Amino acid sequence: MSLDPLFRPKSIAVVGASRNREKIGNIILRNLIATYRGKIYPVNNKAEEIEGMKSYKTLKEIPGDVDLAIISVPRQFAVEVMEDAVEKGVKASIVITSGFREVGDEGAKLEEELISTAKKGGIRVLGPNTMGLISPDFNGTFAYANVQRGEIALVVQSGGIGAYMLDWAQRTRTGISFLVSMGNQADVKEYEVIDYLSRDPETRAIFVYLEGVADGEKFLDVVPDAASRKPVVFIKGGATAKGAEAVKTHTGSLAGSYEVFKAAIKTVGGIFVEDLSDFLNLTRFVTSSEPIKGDILVVTNSGGHGVLTSDAISRSGLNMVDIPDRIKDELRKILPVTSLPKNPLDLSGDAGRDRYAEAMKIVQDLDCTKLVIVQSLPVVSCSEVAKVLLNYKGKGVVGVMMGVDEDSALRILESASIPAFNFPEAAVRAIRYLTSKPNPRKKIRVAQPISSAVELTKGKEYLADYEALKLMEIYGIKTPKWGIVQSEEEAQRVADSIGYPVVMKISADKPLHKTEMKGVVMNVEKDMVKSVYKQLSQITKRVMIQEQLTGLEVFVGGLKDPVFGHTVLVGSGGIYVEVLKNVSYGISPVYEDEALEMLKESKVHDMLTARKRGYDEGSLIRTIVTVSRMIVDLNIKEMDINPLIVNENGAFAVDVRILF
Repeated sequence: MSLDPLFRPKSIAVVGASRNREKIGNIILRNLIATYRGKIYPVNNKAEEIEGMKSYKTLKEIPGDVDLAIISVPRQFAVEVMEDAVEKGVKASIVITSGFREVGDEGAKLEEELISTAKKGGIRVLGPNTMGLISPDFNGTFAYANVQRGEIALVVQSGGIGAYMLDWAQRTRTGISFLVSMGNQADVKEYEVIDYLSRDPETRAIFVYLEGVADGEKFLDVVPDAASRKPVVFIKGGATAKGAEAVKTHTGSLAGSYEVFKAAIKTVGGIFVEDLSDFLNLTRFVTSSEPIKGDILVVTNSGGHGVLTSDAISRSGLNMVDIPDRIKDELRKILPVTSLPKNPLDLSGDAGRDRYAEAMKIVQDLDCTKLVIVQSLPVVSCSEVAKVLLNYKGKGVVGVMMGVDEDSALRILESASIPAFNFPEAAVRAIRYLTSKPNPRKKIRVAQPISSAVELTKGKEYLADYEALKLMEIYGIKTPKWGIVQSEEEAQRVADSIGYPVVMKISADKPLHKTEMKGVVMNVEKDMVKSVYKQLSQITKRVMIQEQLTGLEVFVGGLKDPVFGHTVLVGSGGIYVEVLKNVSYGISPVYEDEALEMLKESKVHDMLTARKRGYDEGSLIRTIVTVSRMIVDLNIKEMDINPLIVNENGAFAVDVRILF
């Protein structure tokens, strides 16, 4: 059903409009009076007139049609009001009232009743527990009435964050097209709002603060299309265990795994940032038409600033461009003898407005971002340099204004839609986020299990270790030579057939951490087999014997995330997986190029290629791809291959744990 009645209503009723100017219902009414040109109907069962407007006792008494009802009444009356809305033929509703799912079971039942009532009349509901909605046509919130119109849409799952963003927008002169406070998402979901806003011609970019995703499968299906239309920037609350616990009492959402959320955002082509400062800084780029690239030339009047900025660029994985010889020749003509024509381009501390202008004229056509830093000094002000940069709008210019008049300089650049910052590090991070935006992907999950794998796993909650190795082989994942034994003589025979040295380990029916139980013995030679078996058989009668391999130990895992479903993990293996925690996540199914990116992100790629050891990275990539499909095929809940040993002969699953 269309969200137009919610975002573009022809008439609005405020149920719970109050004569008390400190009440939320009154603030919303006054905001509407100040911003909305359509019909407004205050509803209050005790008032004849509010803010100079005729008031109605119920929605049913309103003489005209009502597209949108904004409900701000005590929660015990919310369902009754929604019943009136159904009878009246209201098309959409914003439920400001809190005290629903976010406060426990009783509230959850009331919320369910509220939404089921709305569905009887086909009413789309934003909220409950929401601050409201701002669109280009009206301000239906209890926040500030004076919001500058612009091209940035804000979607927030916290009214407090939404209020702060509006305050920040006013202070930074950032124009807003929409602000949507999602609340509990009992009906209208975040993916629907993102999709709607991505089609809005007045919106250039969408910035989203989420604490939980309502429907991971729908999110993965809908948001890639939205992100292909315009930038969608995300920040998540509930990153830590404590944060996730706070989310439960805040919006009643399932926080989900922070790392899986990040992987999902990468999958859909969104830009993920980790703090509010970077989140807001990105608006300076998306409202600008400057062509921003990851190749950067730094122009400054301070050598120290140039060094710090170069460090930030290097840490961010961006590139300091080389200045061509012809440009260097031109720069030598304007630079003092103490300055060299290199990147960072230090114009020297005595550089005035004219030297900045001459330098910019020379470098303007270089195919890169020009990060221009000015430290205010007696010989030059930030404002003077800002005015110089206005002449190079459209040349990939980013300003960093530092000093006594930096605020006025920032205003000069912002008025021309040139990105401007107080610190170079903030500018560099924003450039990195913008230029590393991933391509949107849709994940098509179709289970196509191999029949022998189904037979092996049918009806089981987990696999024994030898069954897990058989499953690897069914799916074409390499394993070391191995065998299962239950006597000294059998152990000797199997070890002889494998060849020495071998690894001997306990083999239990239930998955367990064998190393912690002192159940793994390496470097076992022929004359040690029987004694090692005797030792291990004190823990489990069954013992596994494996070919001992050398190579890089890698961790490859899988899990079924409660929000986004099956996800594959890659990181350093062995005992270090929990120590280093350099794990990368990918939403299943993972494709080969994504698997390579995961290896780079987790630093496993660097480990594999160090010292030109010739380890088979391609085999590891194929293993990751296979695991990402296997966990979907067999609906695996948790899976660890640790270690997966990678060497010049391939990638070998040595120890595997699988739970269903």
